[in-house]
Amino acid sequence: MSYIVLSIRYRPKSFNEIVGQKHVVTTLVNALQSDRVAHAYLFAGPRGVGKTSMARILSKALNCQKGTSDTSCNKCSTCNSITNGNDIDVLEIDGASNRGIDEIRNIRQNVGYAPAVSKHKIYIIDEVHMLTKEAFNALLKTLEEPPEHVKFIFATTSPSRVPDTVQSRCQRFDFKNISIADISDRLAQICETENIVAEEEVLQSIAKHARGGLRDSESILDQLASFCHEKITLRDVYDIFGVVSEEKLSSLINSFTEKKPELSIEIFHGIMEGGRDIEGFVDQLLLYIRDLLLVSVCKKENDAIETVSGDLNLLRTQSSSFSPETLMYMFQVISEAKTKTRDLLQQKIYLEVLFVKLATMEELKPLSSVLDKIEEMKKMFEGNVEETGKAISISKANITAPAKPERQAKPSHDSAVLDKKASPDKSLAATWDKAMIELQTKKKTTWALLKNARVLSIDGNDAIVEVPKNYLVHKERLEKPEEKRIIDSCLEKVTGRKISVKIIVSKNGFQATDNKSSSHGVVQEGKNKKLDDIKNEPMVKKAVEFFDGSIVNVREEKG
Repeated sequence: MSYIVLSIRYRPKSFNEIVGQKHVVTTLVNALQSDRVAHAYLFAGPRGVGKTSMARILSKALNCQKGTSDTSCNKCSTCNSITNGNDIDVLEIDGASNRGIDEIRNIRQNVGYAPAVSKHKIYIIDEVHMLTKEAFNALLKTLEEPPEHVKFIFATTSPSRVPDTVQSRCQRFDFKNISIADISDRLAQICETENIVAEEEVLQSIAKHARGGLRDSESILDQLASFCHEKITLRDVYDIFGVVSEEKLSSLINSFTEKKPELSIEIFHGIMEGGRDIEGFVDQLLLYIRDLLLVSVCKKENDAIETVSGDLNLLRTQSSSFSPETLMYMFQVISEAKTKTRDLLQQKIYLEVLFVKLATMEELKPLSSVLDKIEEMKKMFEGNVEETGKAISISKANITAPAKPERQAKPSHDSAVLDKKASPDKSLAATWDKAMIELQTKKKTTWALLKNARVLSIDGNDAIVEVPKNYLVHKERLEKPEEKRIIDSCLEKVTGRKISVKIIVSKNGFQATDNKSSSHGVVQEGKNKKLDDIKNEPMVKKAVEFFDGSIVNVREEKG
């Protein structure tokens, strides 16, 4: 007798042998028990997850010679013929090779005939999405109102290509990828039955390589059993299927963390020299980064997270070195590098450049956090006195009073007049400086326009403020009602009385840099500070702290 491969020998024969599709099994079993079996079913899902096997099991449950039941006997001639795929009343049709309208017309003509032996005539159409548009249209009427003895079971790996008009006439079941744990357990049962010796890590590696398909994993195990006569090791899996070890993938990720581009290139070249397939390697790397992202986002243990990679503790350690944004960026750029070209040499070059880029890049941060910091800086500069006022406002300590002149033994009449005139000037300047401090905390832009101005007089409720002759445009803006109201309120707070400010333009050649006594003197003084003093300014420190930055250069503003 010829050898029967494992995927066929261990094909499920009853509902309780189906792996990983509990939601489908439960629904169909309940339908059989309550006699609520639909006339048409659509089984959708990836390859090798049990769609056709489920169709055969359902057919046996409906046509078993012991009667319709949720558990077929698997011993009668009907059950055996359905298992072997040669039952006269259960017709399995390949939609890929029988996709035309003529084949569907034959079905329409034959559905009217009663089954030859069994209770139901059942049509199983595999890869039903391959049927032509005309074939689907020819099937619609029969599918909607079939004879009572006819059942349709469709299977497809691409449900989106099945017309909605067909899907609406079926009960749809979506089969899911089988978990790594379920595949490993099933492979362990097969190994025990077949006396195959394999390391535990081997079964997990096979399950990961199969990507959710039980049939694929059984075929891989079959191949490894033929290659290894005594014991299957993890090295055998790597050598036969060109799989890159998780140790190599982990080392490559560590080279990104440690900012070692030379090491990342060395690891990549070692992988390629080992004869590994580039596309397979990139797929593994993407899955590894995907695991890092899931572990990074889901901090606590979560049974819903199934990592393809093995060591969860290692994943958690590595993921702590990257922000989720960085991991998503890495996933994106590696995916793009894979799809840019099919030329192997160019793919290798793309990946070399990419790995150098990933090993030298800075940590990415969410855009929202940057915007939040900018907003905080904006508040700080607008004068949030409670939180940041001390960092940016001009304190009284910044305003240095001019040194008092030494008393002369016999002051002359002219010097007495000058002293008397200097005293009101000093008082006006001090009052204006205090008003400018208030203005700076209320509206920074208005303060900036007036920082080069000087007060000429405050007489009763009127104040005259002079701006440089080149400030004509600024004068027009400062005279707007909303700007004037802010300036008046600042002077009112300092003087304790209602003040109306009048802005005039200098006619005697007064320039912006000539005013030494007004509040802009603080800025002028700042220009002359040493570099260390500027770095120690509270406002500068705050900006550097907010943006996690450093001061590269300090330049002097001109004009």
